[in-house]
Amino acid sequence: MIDRTDILPIEINVDKVLETHSRDKEIEIAKVKVNGALKKGRDSMIYTSRNLVTGNDPDTSLKIGQAISSGLIEIVQKLACQPRYLVAKSGITSSDVATKGLKVKRARVLGQVLPGVPVWKLGEESLHPGISYIIFPGNVGNDDALVAIQQKLS
Repeated sequence: MIDRTDILPIEINVDKVLETHSRDKEIEIAKVKVNGALKKGRDSMIYTSRNLVTGNDPDTSLKIGQAISSGLIEIVQKLACQPRYLVAKSGITSSDVATKGLKVKRARVLGQVLPGVPVWKLGEESLHPGISYIIFPGNVGNDDALVAIQQKLS
């Protein structure tokens, strides 16, 4: 059995991120929590609420996804200290976090932390040079895969 107690879970409420009047506060709360965890040397996990929010058409649904992604990017850009590593789950989210959030232009592929889960070492131009960036595809792994990664990197 894997112990999850050493990971601070931080939930982002999707409905609040999508509402103009509550967006900034929801993002700020998450930033404060993750920065507090980093300052204490504690690992944290930011995740979105599990309610699926879609639009009436593909364009509206895309805009909803972009609004949520931009909130996550904002949090990554405001990390108060450099994390030891960062894991992003899902293809589009991982790409946005890397290019928009971490400002990655170059990275060296170090290998795989789990089958199908690549690890990059971020280039010097990035927001956090030299950290390990793990790109966790959405369709890979089991219920304990993220915790297994965290334990390997601790």
